[in-house]
Amino acid sequence: MLRKMYELTNKGTGKGNKGGQKQRRMNVANLNRMPGPQNIARGIMPDMTKGNWDQTPASSNVIAPRGFGYYDAFAHDPFSVATHMSIGPATPIVGTTVCNNGLITRKPDSLATSGLEAGAILLIVFPSTGNVQATAFECDGNLDATPIKSTIYQSPQLTSDQPDNAIPTRCSLRMRNWTQHVGVGGIVRILRMTTGVGLLAGTTRNDELCALQQGIRSHTRTRTYGGEELCDTHQKNCSVVDQSKATWFRDWDAVTDHNQMPWTLPLGWNQDPTVPAGRSGAFSTQLHDPSYTPIAILFEPFVAAVSGGTVGNSYEVSVRSQFLAHYTQGTMLANMAIDPPNDPNTLSKHRDVEEGKGSILEKVGNSIKDGASWAWNNALPAVGYAAWKYGRPLIAGALKTGGL
Repeated sequence: MLRKMYELTNKGTGKGNKGGQKQRRMNVANLNRMPGPQNIARGIMPDMTKGNWDQTPASSNVIAPRGFGYYDAFAHDPFSVATHMSIGPATPIVGTTVCNNGLITRKPDSLATSGLEAGAILLIVFPSTGNVQATAFECDGNLDATPIKSTIYQSPQLTSDQPDNAIPTRCSLRMRNWTQHVGVGGIVRILRMTTGVGLLAGTTRNDELCALQQGIRSHTRTRTYGGEELCDTHQKNCSVVDQSKATWFRDWDAVTDHNQMPWTLPLGWNQDPTVPAGRSGAFSTQLHDPSYTPIAILFEPFVAAVSGGTVGNSYEVSVRSQFLAHYTQGTMLANMAIDPPNDPNTLSKHRDVEEGKGSILEKVGNSIKDGASWAWNNALPAVGYAAWKYGRPLIAGALKTGGL
């Protein structure tokens, strides 16, 4: 009806068109793009698969996911994931890990025998299938052969509600230097590693850790930041480094004997004090053979002279990890399992975009972006949010499996 009225107007015969003068022609293509009625059940979100990922509230009337891409675990909830291949029903879960204990820079030092620079703190973050999501490594003393020490950081959510097995889907970190402005300084280096590394407290020696830190300093993909730059919150996402392992369910908090790990010596013990001697937990085992890229953060030695003495720089790193997990049949979390969609082509595009960012940190603090993320996560149902790209398959799968 509307199109017919415009056609009459363009011919000069429409109502109110005096003198037969033609109105400016309406672009019919715009009419074809106008939204029409949709016959959908009440309570079900409409199909959101028509390119909403690239739209923003500034250019359309659609609230689209915002943030730092598909792999941003802070902007997107765990239900909005897809897999590279079909994995069957699984329960999306998320855990937060706060790393602040021990992340204080100290004065420079060197090892007594080799003279390698010591005093740096190496924090490694990645989504292991266990409650430990980050570990800080540093030299213990100034002797080359002395074993290193480490500090583990655990997620309370992933400790209390442990699944049987899981695969990681996202992992992001946000870091900030919260030192008083008068004492801010130093250097922090970031490297998103594409290969694993063997690090074990009680086994790895000080000189071996210093050699690894020197390799991070000289790596071509390493990015360097000043302590003053990190007074604002910055973010980094993990990306897939081994696609086959990213669809391989691993036992949760599995413990591995060192004699089954040819890359280490059959002595010492894992950094987790709850693991018996001669064995390693999930974090150490998967750090050597990861499915998602470990992010290495090297806090260089630094102390600032202030009134009354010296002070190091204090950092806090918040880690958000998401998984698809299997729980014991019949439990509440097992009943919440969904059948996540699989879309290898789209996931490959998102992975390429994330890999293209390299080791560069992204600054957080855009109030418009954060406001849009809050509106999306709080104003819309979770299943509707998951439909940003995979709406209908996920909704159908959730209804079929009883996940809603």
